[in-house]
Amino acid sequence: MEKCKFEDILENKITVDPISKEMADRVKNNWDRVSKPINGFGKFEDIFCQIGAIQGQEYPDLNNARLVVFCGDHGIVEEGVTQTDQSITAICASTIGQGLTTTGVMAKSLGIDLVSVDVGINSREKIENTVDKKVKPGTKNFLKEPAMTVEEFIKAVQVGMDIAYSSKEEGYKMLLMGEMGIGNTTSAAVMAGYLLQQNAEAVTGRGAGLSDDGFSRKRAVVSMALSMYRDLSPLEICVNFGGLELAALTGLVIGGAIYHIPVVLDGMLSMVSALVAERLLTNSKDYLIGSHKSAEMVTEKLIKKLGVNPVIHGDMALGEGSGAVLLVSLLRQVDVAYGKAIRFGDSGVDQYQRF
Repeated sequence: MEKCKFEDILENKITVDPISKEMADRVKNNWDRVSKPINGFGKFEDIFCQIGAIQGQEYPDLNNARLVVFCGDHGIVEEGVTQTDQSITAICASTIGQGLTTTGVMAKSLGIDLVSVDVGINSREKIENTVDKKVKPGTKNFLKEPAMTVEEFIKAVQVGMDIAYSSKEEGYKMLLMGEMGIGNTTSAAVMAGYLLQQNAEAVTGRGAGLSDDGFSRKRAVVSMALSMYRDLSPLEICVNFGGLELAALTGLVIGGAIYHIPVVLDGMLSMVSALVAERLLTNSKDYLIGSHKSAEMVTEKLIKKLGVNPVIHGDMALGEGSGAVLLVSLLRQVDVAYGKAIRFGDSGVDQYQRF
């Protein structure tokens, strides 16, 4: 399969078809043959049908999975919207790459490969244990100037698309989205406000944890940013307010759609990036698998807009792809039933009918 360029998407030279309903129906028929009530596994059955349709096979491959954690810094931290400074991003990115963080040890226990990617960490030095795809050392303070240039946004999206391509070539059948970047929930809140046409109160959460004073500052910053422009295109929203790691996540979603790889969402940040991808490439959301409904208040609106059905409602606020990893662990348990449980006819019970 030929590698695609993001510029071709911006020029509408590439389209993505909806996923195969025929294959989804074949997976559903297999579920109906399992000796259990129809739709007994609820949303999990729908997820299986979707994954099978994307992969083009009746028995979805849930084993060859890769978690990609994109990392970058945000100039907006100058405004006091976080409880830590940017130095934490580099430290966490390296620790993620070693597989030592909460998400890392979870992924390792499931045999999920993990890669930490430096797209825009604010350091001139190579960050240990990361893949160096740095576009530039962090974004600008978007209250003073655009977060990045159009060229930088394009480069960051291409990073995500290229990793989706190389993952396909290396035999991975599923991609999990993760991110790390101090200040990125502020950028994502502004992006969500513009994309969903919502005010600061509706899109601003506490992120990794803020005091009441810090939360008030963050909400004021988001409010100021949302008053700066009207009628921005998705590209303009990202250039003015986005993050390099968020752009790379957008590229991963686009790549998943182009190369037919299911992409498992994490929380609010991945959903904002995915919504940008859908606005840039229609039908890319068909290739998204919802995992969890996070504690960020805007998540509910993003879920509805993307049309995903996360099965985990745990009010999590961890990031790094933690919700995506949890979903895979659950899916693999359900997969055991899909592949090994006794079928109607063998069980002595007449097959239930779908009405």
